[in-house]
Amino acid sequence: MPRRPRNTAAGTPALGRAAAVVAAAAVLVSAPGIAQAMFTGTDTASLAASTMSLAAPTGTAVVAACPAGRILSIVVADHGTVPRATSYDFVLTDPTGANVPTSGWTYTAAHPALKGTWTYQIHGLYQAAPGNTWIGAPYTGTVTC
Repeated sequence: MPRRPRNTAAGTPALGRAAAVVAAAAVLVSAPGIAQAMFTGTDTASLAASTMSLAAPTGTAVVAACPAGRILSIVVADHGTVPRATSYDFVLTDPTGANVPTSGWTYTAAHPALKGTWTYQIHGLYQAAPGNTWIGAPYTGTVTC
């Protein structure tokens, strides 16, 4: 079978390989610039952030007494309300500044109370997430024994 003549219009295989090598080199040389251009863009956006504060409870009703026998009695008849509060707490502090455990919303001294000024506070609480509770401003009262 006779050989067919090559088409010289398409070029020689060596010239095609050289053109492919030059094209590949051009792509490799410009690729880092292309990649860098993709990661150096800038953008702006606004961020809206705010804080929430809880007010002191309003409408609070507390009966506190410490007669001459110094049997301190504090009863929170109504803890009041605080917008957005999910719960409330009652904190009692003795004249030395130590917090005193209470049973719910009442406290009655089992023996003569320490002499001096006792402070009680009621706070609105907001649980933002488990383990993240915001404490509001206190409603504060005092009683002297």
